[in-house]
Amino acid sequence: MKQASKLAFYLERMASRSIPTRQVLRGSGLSVEQLNDEGLRVQPEQYRRVILNMMELTKDPFIGIALGSEFKISNLGILGYAALSAANLEQSRELFNKYRALNENIFASTNYIRDGRWFSEIRDTFMLGEVIRFAVEEFVSRTIELASTLTNRPFPILELHVTYPRPADIRPYVRRFDCVLHFNQPRNIVVFDINRLRDPISLANEEVFKLCDQQCQLLVSRHTNLLCDRIRNHVLNNPGEFPTLDEMAKRLNLGSRTLRRRLVKENVTYQQILDDIRKTLAIQYLQGTSLTPKEIGYTLGYSSVSNFRRAFRSWTGKKLSDFREIGDAE
Repeated sequence: MKQASKLAFYLERMASRSIPTRQVLRGSGLSVEQLNDEGLRVQPEQYRRVILNMMELTKDPFIGIALGSEFKISNLGILGYAALSAANLEQSRELFNKYRALNENIFASTNYIRDGRWFSEIRDTFMLGEVIRFAVEEFVSRTIELASTLTNRPFPILELHVTYPRPADIRPYVRRFDCVLHFNQPRNIVVFDINRLRDPISLANEEVFKLCDQQCQLLVSRHTNLLCDRIRNHVLNNPGEFPTLDEMAKRLNLGSRTLRRRLVKENVTYQQILDDIRKTLAIQYLQGTSLTPKEIGYTLGYSSVSNFRRAFRSWTGKKLSDFREIGDAE
């Protein structure tokens, strides 16, 4: 999850508490329009200001724990879909490590196995200062939530070592983390049960996982500041959605004419971008799954398989059967 997306998540959760966006962003120098820019790099002081605002506005010193528990797989975009289709937590963890660029956190975590336990050391790379406690609490709470959602079973932690002092009220820690706690430690470390890595994902699907993994690769390889790549990333990160040019312009906080003009400078049209994405995905689906042409066409936004066939031939100059033996599934 990129930093701008992370802040968008915070704004959404604060809105659910009837707290206006402008109050959450107060003093940060950030605007909602800026958060729509996928190339935005949120600065440490801006991030700290937003967190401090949330703590003040909610009057909840443990708001990090609450926000972590409210985080959903869908907030991770295509990376979330990939994790949801993985075989087990081990494969899911490897996925998050592999595509760190799609799940950009304010922490850099190092995982290692020792004495039959799984250690995750969290290093503050974002200079969080006085809000480090919030960030650790949110990170651990979110890890519990995501793992529990993926496996549809409890995900206990064994120990929590943190660098900050023991809070005056320890009850929220006991309720959420329910583990051995160590405060004023030299490092932030979470200790998990290594056996949990074998927990199966409840919605595991090898074919879906393969497709999502390929789309994650596409997103990482095309991570640039070109507008055409920002559009491509947005579409790939929202499976099944193919917005019109006007809809995409609104999502990117641009006027339709401005979007067209900038794409002209990049020597591409909006329709060409969509066609290229559809062509790439169609070939992946044909070669990597047992989905029927009708199902693939529907997934790519076509109301009839005949329209999908014509489009595919225009893209590749070939028939669907040239990429896969279709048989009676059509």
